[in-house]
Formats: sequence, C-alpha cells, structure tokens
Amino acid sequence: MSQSQLIYVTDPLCLWCYGIAPTLTQFYATLPENMEKITINGGLFPAERARIADPAFRDYLKNASVKVTELTGQTFSEAFWNLLATPGFKYDTQPSARATVIVKSLSNEQTMREYMHQLQVATFVEGQDPTDEQVLATIATEFGIVKDDFLQAYADNASQQATQDEYAMASQMGVRGFPAILYVKDNQGYSLVSGFAPLDHLTKALAWAMDKAGEPPIQTAENSCDETGCKI
Repeated sequence: MSQSQLIYVTDPLCLWCYGIAPTLTQFYATLPENMEKITINGGLFPAERARIADPAFRDYLKNASVKVTELTGQTFSEAFWNLLATPGFKYDTQPSARATVIVKSLSNEQTMREYMHQLQVATFVEGQDPTDEQVLATIATEFGIVKDDFLQAYADNASQQATQDEYAMASQMGVRGFPAILYVKDNQGYSLVSGFAPLDHLTKALAWAMDKAGEPPIQTAENSCDETGCKI
C-alpha cells in the first residue's frame, strides 16, 4: 500500500497563505504520522513576473489585506506598506521561495514550514525586505542553519533550479491559485481547498478525499492569490 501524501502549494509572499498559516498548524497536528507532508512553491510573482509596487498595486494588496485580517486575524503593519513604498521596489516572490527550498535541503520539511511563517512575519509585520538574501539568511539562523551555508546554497544555481522545478510541479498539478491543498493516494489526487478555508472545512475535505475514488477538478476559489493578484 502506497503512502498517502498531503501536498500544500503556496508562496511565501501570498497574503492568503500568510492568513491560513495558523490554521494549517492546527490542521497538521491532526494528521496521521504516516502521512507524508510536502510543501511546494507555486510561484506567485517570481522573477520576470515580479510586480513593481506602484500605488495601484499597493492599494490592491491593501484591499486584500483587509479581508485577510477580517477572516483570519493575521495583521499587516505600516512597516510592510512602507517597504512597498520604497522607490522602485519589486514584489518579487522568487527569492523567498528559493530560501524555503534551501532551508528544506539544509534541514527538513517541518523546519521549512516554520521558516516560511517566520519569513511572512518578518515581511508583513516587521517590514523586512524578503528579496534581500541577507535578510533571508538571518531568519534561517533562527532555525539552527549556519548563515554561510545558507548563502552558499543561495549562490548555487541548483537552488534556483529546484525552485523552478517546484513551480513546474505545481503547474503540472493544475494549481493556479494559492493556498492550495491536495491529498494524494495511489497516484490519485484530490483537491481539498484552493483558497483560505477554516479548520473544520479542511478536516471535512480530507475526510471526503480519503473516502472518494474520483479526482475533482482544481478550481481557484475566492480568498486566494494568483499571478493576477489577490482576490477579495
């Protein structure tokens, strides 16, 4: 019998992924120990798709952040909006995604998830720059990772390729919006959620997936982020 998998497709700088983080911590605590947990980056605004944080883009994110806070309690500080207002600042999500890939390679899946949430706090609450490799490396040291080891891996093209591979994997699974959670068993995939969902929804969706034999289509719901922006 093959091992079941829970696949979480995310992006560190996705507002709704930040919003769902505490709920996911509770949800993961309920999962069977023998269920493999896999987190991959889907690529929100990476590299060539990075968005210039002009007033229109900042207003769009602010509108989305109000809904995120309303539904999840996760807050965004003035320091974050000041960061975005830095002249010429690009909302490039690839450096932070690459950082999570590196942390996973130097540690493990659980540490990577914890690192991702701390990176979100550093960005959305503390206003630190998530495109700065020194910032990313410093956060990694909070999880026992040697800063020089992180920076060496960041400079290695292998970490860049590994990040691109995760983007490709998410695309092959048909995921277009984040957060998205899938259950996989015997090469059969089931979409649990695409967008924010409360704990009881996640629990019921998993129970449904473990009982069903068909794979429903993955559809991007409200309360999610994709390459066009964050839905509200």
